Amino acid sequence: MSRRTLMVIVLVAMFNFSYLYRTAPAVIAPYLTKEFSLGAERLGLLSSIFFYVFAAAQIPVGPALDSIGPRITITFLGTVGAIGSLTFALAPSFGLCLIGRGLTGLGMSGMLMGALSFVANWFPASSYATLAGMVVALGTLGALVAGYPLAILAGSIGWRYCFLLFCAVNLVLSVLVWVTVQDHPPSTDFADPAGKIAPQEKFAIRRTFQEVLRNSSFWLIVTVNFFIHGSFFAIQSLWGGPFLTDVFGLTPAGAGIVLSLIPIGYITGNPLIGWVSDRVMIPRKRLAMVLLPLYLIPLLLFCTLLSPHTTYLLWPVYFSLGLFAGGGILTIAHMKELFPRRIVETALSLQNLFAVAGGAILQHLMGVIIEGFPRVGGVYPPQAYRAAFLLPLVGVTVAILLYSRTKSLPAKDQGEKPSPSA
Repeated sequence: MSRRTLMVIVLVAMFNFSYLYRTAPAVIAPYLTKEFSLGAERLGLLSSIFFYVFAAAQIPVGPALDSIGPRITITFLGTVGAIGSLTFALAPSFGLCLIGRGLTGLGMSGMLMGALSFVANWFPASSYATLAGMVVALGTLGALVAGYPLAILAGSIGWRYCFLLFCAVNLVLSVLVWVTVQDHPPSTDFADPAGKIAPQEKFAIRRTFQEVLRNSSFWLIVTVNFFIHGSFFAIQSLWGGPFLTDVFGLTPAGAGIVLSLIPIGYITGNPLIGWVSDRVMIPRKRLAMVLLPLYLIPLLLFCTLLSPHTTYLLWPVYFSLGLFAGGGILTIAHMKELFPRRIVETALSLQNLFAVAGGAILQHLMGVIIEGFPRVGGVYPPQAYRAAFLLPLVGVTVAILLYSRTKSLPAKDQGEKPSPSA
């Protein structure tokens, strides 16, 4: 095994924890609801605080990756995440649970961008979409662990001991990142000339943010990220689970099996779509405009046909939600092409800010909508969830229409260094 492969494995393993932490509440929601007497709104807040802190942390994470590199940044953040998991596991009250959940959000805030920064530094630009798709897909294995395996483990040893175990493994991975990861290859065969910049330029944070935020296409791309990734996180990380237990009467273990279909679809879609994007000579935007509207199909079914009388639709709907959300990898590749290499981590981190903020805001608002309906027999009715799922359906539709106005590089220029004014 080459050192480069080992470093990728370690970084992807750390990124797995980001998905594990963010999606765990969908499975352990019944235990949290019972232990802390939570309604839908407070349950939504407990899950979404991870995303709020995660999103806010993207502002310093991008410049940190640009200036001090993935190795130090990810080691530090991984340790914070382990402390958060420990706090969450030992919390005697809802307030301390919020603090622990927030610390895990902070700790996991740089895992995806750190891994993508490493890929950009160590691999040729022509294979970026493929490799980024593979990184996201492999990192999503953490969501598989947070499905049925977590449901079984929590049922046998309790959710608190699960998070103590996660804390220990998280700490081990932080040490491995420090020991194994090297920010840049010894050879500059794959380096972008724009990456060779003077040290003082790396720390020109104000100018970097201005360059990113003044690009109109940036705002159109992050809007589609806000609603597509935000709704995906909201359903996968929380409301996809209570929907199954309340409306369909599934046990936590049964809900975990169905929830596992979301990451399976996502793991399938990301590398496949990335591979197609790198090999089909059409602009990223044009391909995205074909694939992103497919994500509306499962959202529409959540709002209309899914009911106790249509249980046969559960598996294809949950799988297709993950599969078609994989089209979001194209917006990451699109964003990377709009900016020079010296500030691309900052641009991607800001893009990630809006995606994760979408998860925080949408799952919180969906909780408010659900709690607006009275419980029947101790559970929320199907109408409550249909009303909640209508929010991301409308948002994604509008966002895709706005995304159609973005600028795009010609297919022949994909993977090349963009102009700063692109």
